[in-house]
Amino acid sequence: MDRQVRVRTRDGAPDPGAVYLCPSVGDYPIYDESIYRVLREDDRRNRLFRQAIDAVAPGATVLEIGSGPDLLWTLAAISAGASRVYAIEVMPDSARRAEQAARAHPAAAIQVITGDSTRIELPERAGLCIAEIVGCIGGSEGIAAVLADARRRHLTASAAVIPAAVRTLAGAVCLLDLLGGDVAMPAPFAPYVKAVFRQAGGPFDLRLYVGGAGQAALQSTAGVFEDLNFTAQSCVEGGDLGLEITRDGRVDGLLAWIELAVAPDDTPLDTLAGATSWLPVYIPFTLDEPLGTQAGDLLSLHVTVSPAADGIHPEYFFDGRLTRAGSGAEVPVSAASRYSGGPFRATLIHRGLFE
Repeated sequence: MDRQVRVRTRDGAPDPGAVYLCPSVGDYPIYDESIYRVLREDDRRNRLFRQAIDAVAPGATVLEIGSGPDLLWTLAAISAGASRVYAIEVMPDSARRAEQAARAHPAAAIQVITGDSTRIELPERAGLCIAEIVGCIGGSEGIAAVLADARRRHLTASAAVIPAAVRTLAGAVCLLDLLGGDVAMPAPFAPYVKAVFRQAGGPFDLRLYVGGAGQAALQSTAGVFEDLNFTAQSCVEGGDLGLEITRDGRVDGLLAWIELAVAPDDTPLDTLAGATSWLPVYIPFTLDEPLGTQAGDLLSLHVTVSPAADGIHPEYFFDGRLTRAGSGAEVPVSAASRYSGGPFRATLIHRGLFE
């Protein structure tokens, strides 16, 4: 990161119950022990994945994509009775640690493979794929493209996939108000911004996670803009998003979150309804100041999803208008959530965050 680019920070970790910002990290190979610890301690997530694995792993040849260093789901599959597991991990250090974890279970048939699953070959096809590469926007880590490739090259025709489906929803918010007007990031998260910019090739208006925000943060109804069903092999990305403002106030962007069905018959895990390792994502409108709104105003957006330059990670674009309930007057509105590149400090929140 250019040394002239500085992140506005506040000292210490986030205050309990407070709304805070942190950079999107799941989309990039920058996981460290702190992030892995958060994943290990996510009981809501882990319980659902173990239940789904227990139901379908017995006797199966399993492919895990993105195993991490702890081989959580690989070992869960072996414990459930899988015959063998191919565990793929793209980060070399995490793969080395995964190999050490596998050696601690010498009786288990585990092969750790270092690399990108879209660029390797397996010695056989698997009957179960576990791919916990679901983003805070469901598809943002590239799961749709990765699983489409796995279906073509790595899996049997009848293979089961875990997770089964993920939908991404959005509603209007005013992040500036949620932050109390103080646009800053807890200091421990600032190094991740540098790591994202290094991976992306330079500064840009990166995705921001919003911790501490729940349903009460929304200023509007919610709508779905991405619906990925891996069991039905149906991926609907983008389309039209219509949101009705539900109370007087102002808005400066969208808050996006996921509903995740780990197994086909699961009640979806709603990441805005309780604490998980998946935080809501802020998608800022390109505005100089928040838009004043009244209950009954309509936000109409057309959502386009396009692959980033790597062909794997999607980027999300929102274009439309806010229609005033009383007068019918229309205000143009646009937003973007990119994987890399694009403008820098083009939004109100990014200008406040980066000095």
